[in-house]
Amino acid sequence: MTPKLAVLDMAGTTVNDNGLVQQAAINSMKEIANTQISLSDANRVMGIPKQVAFEQLCSIHGKNAEPQQIEALLYHFNNELEHLYSIPGNLTLMPFVKELFDLMKARGTKIYLNTGFNKNLADIIVKELRLNSIIDGYIASDEVKKGRPHPDMIQLAMKREKIEYAHKVMKVGDTISDLFEGYSAGCAWNIAVLTGAQTYDELYTAPYTQVLNNLEPLLRIFEKKKK
Repeated sequence: MTPKLAVLDMAGTTVNDNGLVQQAAINSMKEIANTQISLSDANRVMGIPKQVAFEQLCSIHGKNAEPQQIEALLYHFNNELEHLYSIPGNLTLMPFVKELFDLMKARGTKIYLNTGFNKNLADIIVKELRLNSIIDGYIASDEVKKGRPHPDMIQLAMKREKIEYAHKVMKVGDTISDLFEGYSAGCAWNIAVLTGAQTYDELYTAPYTQVLNNLEPLLRIFEKKKK
C-alpha cells in the first residue's frame, strides 16, 4: 500500500539549515537569559514548539521561566532566525527530497510539511525554497491547539485532505518529538531519519517503524513496481 498522505518535518528532515536553529537558540539563551547552553542542550529540544523548548532549557539551567522571560527569548529567537533564513543560500533541500516529492506526486500521495516553528518562519522556508508549487500544504505549530508531540498538526493535514484513517498516513521526522507525534496520530509509517539533530540512540527511545540514515530508502516505497 502507498500512503495517501505524507507529513514530513521541515528543518533537519527535508530542509538543511546547517544548524542555524540550534545557533539561534544558543544565542537567545546567552543574550536574554545570560546562560551558555551547549549544542547538545539545543539538540535535545529540537522538534517541539519553541515556547516549550525555551521553558525546558530555562528549567534545565535553573533560570527564570516566567512568561515574560519566555516571550523575550521567543522574540529574540524568531527575529534572528527570520533574518538568517531570509539570506539566500542559507537554506537548501536535503538530499533526495526532490526525487522523493516527484515520486510521491506521481503516485498521488499528498505532501505536507510541518514544523515546531511559528507560521511566519514556515512561510519564509517555503518561500525561500520555492516549495509552494510542489507541496500540497504546510502547518506550523502555532496553527493548532497543541504542537508536537501531540498529533494535532497531522490531524489538521488529514482533515484538509479528507483522509479519515491514519493507517493511510506516513510521518517522517528527525526528532523524538516527531516520532511521538506520528505515533500519537496512529500513522502506519512512522519514520525517523538521521539527518537532523538527534542520534540513533536517542531516536531508539521513541516509537518508530523505521530509522533511516537519510530519505533515499523512501524512494523505493513510491517507485512503481515493474510488471
